[in-house]
Amino acid sequence: MNIFYINIENFNIENADLRSMVNSDKKFLSYQKEKQHLLGRYLIAKAGKDFFKIENTELKIINNKPRFKYSNIQFSISHSQNIVLAAFDKNPVGVDIEFMKQRNFYEILKRYNFKNPNASKEQFYEFWTEYEAGIKLQGTPQTKISFTFLNNFMLTVAGNFEKEFKIFELKEDAFVQI
Repeated sequence: MNIFYINIENFNIENADLRSMVNSDKKFLSYQKEKQHLLGRYLIAKAGKDFFKIENTELKIINNKPRFKYSNIQFSISHSQNIVLAAFDKNPVGVDIEFMKQRNFYEILKRYNFKNPNASKEQFYEFWTEYEAGIKLQGTPQTKISFTFLNNFMLTVAGNFEKEFKIFELKEDAFVQI
C-alpha cells in the first residue's frame, strides 16, 4: 500500500499542464474546494502513471467511488485543509484525513455511541477517521492503520493490505518519499 499527498499551497491550478491531466466540468461553491478536487484528480492521475504505469488514467464511478477505467489498482482520496491525499493498493482501500482542531467532541461521540465520551482530541479523530475510511472502503477491513500525520492531522487507512506502507509527497513534478 502506498500513500501519496500534495500540499495544495504549493500548486497553481491554473497551470495548463495540470488542467490538461484533469477532465472535470464540476462546479464548486469555493475556490478551496475546486482546488482540492482538481489536485486530487491530478494526484490520482500522476501516481497512476508514475508508479503503476497506467497509460490511460481515465476514471469511472462504481458504487459512488472513482476507479481507474483501465486498471485494477484501487485507490481512495481524502482532503482536509491544505492536504490532498490518496491511498493506493491492489485491494480495495479507504482513506480519511482530518485536521485535528478543537471542537465539542462529546455530542458527536454520543451520537455514534462511542465508548469513551471524554475522549482526547487524538482519540476522537482516530475514531472519526476510522469511521470515514471504513465508509470509503465499502467493506469490512482486515487492516486499519491510524496515525498523526504532519503534526496536526489524523490519518487512517482501512483495507486488506500489508501493514507496511510508503508515503510520497508530490513536490513540483516529482514524488519524494518521506
